[in-house]
Amino acid sequence: MSTVHAGARLLRLALRGEGWRVGGGLLLLVAATITALLQPWPLKVVVDSVLGSEPPPRALPIGSRPVLLAALAATMVGLQLVVGVLSMLGTNVVIRAALRMVFRLRCVLFEHLQKLSLAFHDTTRVGDSLYRVAWDTYAVQTLLNNAIVPATTATLTLIGVAIVMTLRDWRVTLAAATVAVPLILLIRRLDQPMTRRSLSVHERESDLSSRVQETLTAIRAVQAFAREPLERERFERQAAASLDAHLHLTFLQTGSQMLVSLLTAAGTAAVIGLAGMRALSGTLTPGDVVLLAGYIVMLYKPLETLAYTVVAVQGAAAGARRVLALLDIQPDVADAPDATALPGRAEGRLRFEGVSFGYRTGEPVLRDVSLDVRPGETVAVVGASGAGKTTLASLVVRFYDPSAGRVTLDGRDVRTLTLASLREQVALVFQDAIIFGASIRENIAYGRPDASAAEVEAAARAAHAHEFIAAMPQGYDTIVGERGVTLSGGQRQRVSIARAFVKDAPVLILDEPTSALDAENEHAVLEALHRLVQGRTTIIIAHRLSTIRGVDRIVVMQDGAVAEEGTHGELLARREVYARLHALQATAVSS
Repeated sequence: MSTVHAGARLLRLALRGEGWRVGGGLLLLVAATITALLQPWPLKVVVDSVLGSEPPPRALPIGSRPVLLAALAATMVGLQLVVGVLSMLGTNVVIRAALRMVFRLRCVLFEHLQKLSLAFHDTTRVGDSLYRVAWDTYAVQTLLNNAIVPATTATLTLIGVAIVMTLRDWRVTLAAATVAVPLILLIRRLDQPMTRRSLSVHERESDLSSRVQETLTAIRAVQAFAREPLERERFERQAAASLDAHLHLTFLQTGSQMLVSLLTAAGTAAVIGLAGMRALSGTLTPGDVVLLAGYIVMLYKPLETLAYTVVAVQGAAAGARRVLALLDIQPDVADAPDATALPGRAEGRLRFEGVSFGYRTGEPVLRDVSLDVRPGETVAVVGASGAGKTTLASLVVRFYDPSAGRVTLDGRDVRTLTLASLREQVALVFQDAIIFGASIRENIAYGRPDASAAEVEAAARAAHAHEFIAAMPQGYDTIVGERGVTLSGGQRQRVSIARAFVKDAPVLILDEPTSALDAENEHAVLEALHRLVQGRTTIIIAHRLSTIRGVDRIVVMQDGAVAEEGTHGELLARREVYARLHALQATAVSS
């Protein structure tokens, strides 16, 4: 994707609703630019008519030279005041519009990230996604404030100055224009290196952000194993790579700026020399030389601006490419074009019909799984690690879609339902309870934000969570730390169960909800779960076989397929896979 294409596409995406503000700001800046073209004229009149013998322009019929000088000085101040006010207003309008564009782009990118399937999030570093949302989105502001606006005003200045200078002396104007040729060649030569260096900076900064995020997320393990020196070394390597990328880009930028300044200085010297020679020959007045000198500064300043704009554009284009690359990723799991919402509350009949699935091509995790779960039935899925238990449950809510076969809810393929209506029918309780850095009330009501205070409390009581919540400083309004670190494992799990109570979905998935708990907490959680599963179609992913003896049916997974199914007693009597798993766990407990 070319620099221009990337920048234009990003601006089209973010400019919606801000076009009139940007246009108004540009008009103010254009007015400031036009006014600035008048600034060298009072100085010309001072040299020619106050200090020299040339008659003043007819617009200034002032006889006394001191009065004329005072009027010209006041004009200089007035022109600068007008230019300053117009520039300030225009710049503020454009910057405010640009910041709103960043806001809109961030919202679009964040919403898109949430829609991407778990297959994307499983393979993408959180730090990289965070950097794209937090920092790469500023590319749109850079493009507008540091590229489009300066380029527009610089171009208008160039045109205006060229017209005025041509009217005064076309030979001097032609000499001034010759410097533009090597400047344009320099800009074109630097385009590719600038793009590569800018993209490298963004990538290294993303790596650094990912390193910080990963280390702080696992800070307990880092401190527990005293691995702070190792993590410091890793961070230093990433930071050194980022520093190196920045230094290379800075060297390229400063080198280009030096060459641009050298070219414009050579052009200025040539023009002033030529204008001075023509003044000595009587073709131009001393005031004309001053006027042309002022305009030559105004001419080369926009040329420098345009050259430096290339640097800004390349940096912004690198961020734009990263944002657009993320937006171009299509979710693996999305609503079908003809998807319909499930009407009302589901009965809860689940069927897996010849389901196969693999996270990678050629590496199946599930193989031709067929299973029928009746409404209101509680089915436990057991097996060794890697047998496909959690993957099977993940297909119900379409975290992934099967590569073969289908999953149905009440006889309808879940892929024909809208994701929102499907997921409204399912409540999940994970092994590692997901708690947000918010109040306990907000955490419990997360699946149904409109739940009343009474409903939240009733859910907490049912989950055996009310007692410890009521003992907290602010009760249900107590803010828990990020990921619920201020709560114990058992407390987090009971809050998670209360969340499922509030949602009151007809289908319930419990993914090893007690595997990380001690005996006391496990007993409390199991009591809460016993209440929760009543009247719901429930799939329990179980590790501890002792926790599932009361279920209606047990399905044993082995190597991604259903090895056997039945009640606890029936499976023990068969003395096959389940019986071996049970014997192994019993031996482990007794030892």
